[in-house]
Amino acid sequence: MSFLRNPFFLVSILILLVACSRAFEPNVRTGAGQMMVDDSPEIRLSALGYFDDEDDTVIDIETEVVLGSLVFSSSDGVFKASAGVQINIFKLEDKDDERGERVETIEEGFEVSDDDESIRTSNETYTLSKQVKVDPGKYRVEVNVTDQDSRKTTRKTSNVVVSDPLGAEPVLTHMKITGKAADKADFPVTTYSIPSRMDSLSFRYKVSRTDDQDPVDVNMRLIKFESDDNPPRRMSQPQPTRGSIYFRGINYNDKTIIEEQTRTLVDETGTIEIEYKTPLPDRGAYRFEVTLSEEGDRDNPKTVKARDFGVVSPNFPHVRSVREMANAMVYLMPRDDHKEMMDISETDSLKSAMDEFWLDNIGSKDKAAQVIEKYFNRVEEANRQFTNFKEGWMTDMGMMYVLFGPPYYVDRRVDRLVWIYGYDRNDPNRVFRFERARMDSDQYPFTHYVLLRDRNYHQLEYRQRQRWLTGTILNRPI
Repeated sequence: MSFLRNPFFLVSILILLVACSRAFEPNVRTGAGQMMVDDSPEIRLSALGYFDDEDDTVIDIETEVVLGSLVFSSSDGVFKASAGVQINIFKLEDKDDERGERVETIEEGFEVSDDDESIRTSNETYTLSKQVKVDPGKYRVEVNVTDQDSRKTTRKTSNVVVSDPLGAEPVLTHMKITGKAADKADFPVTTYSIPSRMDSLSFRYKVSRTDDQDPVDVNMRLIKFESDDNPPRRMSQPQPTRGSIYFRGINYNDKTIIEEQTRTLVDETGTIEIEYKTPLPDRGAYRFEVTLSEEGDRDNPKTVKARDFGVVSPNFPHVRSVREMANAMVYLMPRDDHKEMMDISETDSLKSAMDEFWLDNIGSKDKAAQVIEKYFNRVEEANRQFTNFKEGWMTDMGMMYVLFGPPYYVDRRVDRLVWIYGYDRNDPNRVFRFERARMDSDQYPFTHYVLLRDRNYHQLEYRQRQRWLTGTILNRPI
């Protein structure tokens, strides 16, 4: 059973991805998360109020469609897929408007063709960039992408405030992010999770001020937050305390300023574009923050805009390098053994140790290949479904999904989530409960659940691990 086709599970995940308490347009943006539904396009959307080169007010829209989420047909060794993109922009009278008046519709189609079958699972994207001129005000941007083969449509919406550049106070837009890697030119970054294969990031935004306004300080900071970046503890270990970083996930009160710059605008008027470039930082959770304040009074900002992002594994959401694969094998061996394997620095030696581990346990080379494929498919699917401040396979739900697969049923409550792997809801070996660490909001935008651990899970976890290590996982999932 594929969890992507499990309606009970899918509905729960879709619900989980909706924030419970969000401002119309929060000062801190987080970027799109991973969300893949079988046979449906995976799309990412960034829409923000901006000023164009003529200083006109616009909505800047970046829409990305993940190519590997499309349905491909093959003919004579060529793989093809196509999709249609529709962008609707609605003017809202107030933030509670359901839709408002449609002021613009953009429709485009595209086709993908490649002779490499890996295009079917590629995380590369088709990008549609648009700037639409609008009057200052509140808007809702709606993007619909339809796969022409499956005829399934995915919709994303984003609320946008377009500020008046001629207002009484200086105006600061949200920032646009582009990334740069050795193998490709600058490209828009619309996601929260940024693979560490990137070389650098660029943040661009605009400040608008009139000639009769006082000088203003534009303060820029790159901030790192304390966050949990370790694999989950065993199912039978003690429950983490509520104040621990493991339970909280991210501690926004524990921050380190990595870089800081200030630019004072005195004689510059109109709309001024500012670009901030930085090498990609190490793995972790970050915020790029911009504040506007009166000159010399940076501690009392009048305007704050920020963009959160996380730096993750190089090939995210895929697991392709030897070290990435070795790291994800932590659920299959004692932690001390896994640490010893990860201490191997030479890639060929690490690969040999991994091959030896699989063959020593499973025996058959062909069966081992099937188990390896199944295991790392689970890891990648967990990345697509459970990623928050760290890779999805490293969360508690990701661990359970990798080891046990998709639950048959999911019960969702306000602060709990129950995964059921059978028809007996009272069977402790087939029912697992997760506690919500906190409600997601503008201040804490992540859906983060922690498994309710039990020392009696020790034998259950051991038996499940043995199913993987003997290959019986192929015909007896739990």
